[in-house]
Amino acid sequence: MAMKRLIIEFGQGVDMHGGDQNNAVLKATKDAIHHCCMAGISEIFNITDRKTQAFIKADIYAPHPEDVDPTVVTDYLEWWNVEAEVHQGGANPRGISLNGKPETEITIAIVSLTVYVEV
Repeated sequence: MAMKRLIIEFGQGVDMHGGDQNNAVLKATKDAIHHCCMAGISEIFNITDRKTQAFIKADIYAPHPEDVDPTVVTDYLEWWNVEAEVHQGGANPRGISLNGKPETEITIAIVSLTVYVEV
């Protein structure tokens, strides 16, 4: 049997203060996976073991990819077989300064999740 794409979903995550790449990536992952209701995985394709009969390809786009730990995604999606790859992307718009503190760095990350199933 071959693995075929079933779902492609995107999520955006923002760390408003401090430029934390991994915080933004985790939020983007949660955003993407929470947009999916994958009833068809079990009801149509009879997938009973998501670790062996399906997998997720996670493409992570962050402004500072060298600071991204892909296990943030794989650990969050622990019930799946996940392959995560980090790419240059996302955005770093200018932050704000509050109460005399230094200007913060806003970090925006994008995560694309492609769900493959065995058919």
